[in-house]
Amino acid sequence: MIKLIKFYFFVQLILISFQSFAYQDFNILKAEVTGRSVILDNNIEKARRLALEDALYLSSLKGGAFVEGFSSVSKNTIINDQSIIKSDSKILDFKILSENKNKDHYEIKLLAIIGSKNNSFECKEKPINILIFKPKISYHHSLPSFVIRSMYEWNNFFIDNMSRDKQVSLKKYDNFELNKIIESSNNVEFDYSSNVNGIPLIEEGDYLVAPVFKVEPLNSYKQAQNPYDIAKYSIELNFFKGPNYNFFRTFIIDKKFQNRYPSNFQLISALTSKSKEEVTSDVISGISDGISEMIKTFNCLPIEGNLKFVNNSLYIDLGEKHGLRNRQIGIIKKNYQSGFKSNLDTTVLFISEINKNRSKLIPLNDKIKISELDRMNIQFIE
Repeated sequence: MIKLIKFYFFVQLILISFQSFAYQDFNILKAEVTGRSVILDNNIEKARRLALEDALYLSSLKGGAFVEGFSSVSKNTIINDQSIIKSDSKILDFKILSENKNKDHYEIKLLAIIGSKNNSFECKEKPINILIFKPKISYHHSLPSFVIRSMYEWNNFFIDNMSRDKQVSLKKYDNFELNKIIESSNNVEFDYSSNVNGIPLIEEGDYLVAPVFKVEPLNSYKQAQNPYDIAKYSIELNFFKGPNYNFFRTFIIDKKFQNRYPSNFQLISALTSKSKEEVTSDVISGISDGISEMIKTFNCLPIEGNLKFVNNSLYIDLGEKHGLRNRQIGIIKKNYQSGFKSNLDTTVLFISEINKNRSKLIPLNDKIKISELDRMNIQFIE
């Protein structure tokens, strides 16, 4: 009885481990194992449950394990030696393939999807779909005129650089103000021009942004080794996710630069101040670095969305355009598992059909009631 309790407790630890990890940085492994249990007192249900727990235990070990132990020592003699095998993985979901009663044993064969933490996880490139709307431009009139004129060149460099990036699909809607589009989505009478000209098509997986370009002087303390006037060019990017216009996050790209050497002598100031080319080179390098960091952040985000139950099937309005592929695994985090009373908190689905903007999914476990997964959030393993 004590061994049974220890075994049951051990299985619970296996099933609830790694709950804090993001699923996209898991190593995924499929394993077919057979669990067995002796039938005692003709109690088939108990033997069946223990056979399942045995199969789950063996599955978790397929993903890796480590051994801890301790010894009790008395007078330099080991009198008790204990070792504990701990799973280094998480069972995400499983499907029972067969059940058999074999003489005095009960056997369950299952297919398990196992995830283990990938400590060397690297973000993978994926398509980024961005809709860019009418920007806002702000500058301080105390700045030199060449800085204000150069600002438009820097703004165009940002847009062009984004357009040329192989990962970014950029659509420009310079005549639309994003804040009015968002308000028009809730009140069609709000913005007359949006109704007349039509609101741009916003799809699942699209990111919407209206850049705020700004250049301003900084009242920093001038030191002997840095007597220049300092200014800062910044791009504020408040991203929203379509098609519901939910706020996503803010990116700030900024670059401080030296722009003028103040002097009471105009000739000295002109000869010593930074040239337009020098300032532009400095700012553009900052924009390039900022774009690279922003794209890296997008690459490290998991692909996720909400399921739709339509005509007895599960769909998601994401597809190849968003970086998904056929047979890719998706994870639903939820407290649901049909059949056995299991502590598994995830359900695994596979993409069975895929096109540009839509994918059909099927669960690993065919006992799952897919109607109960409607509108649930799914995160895909890359």
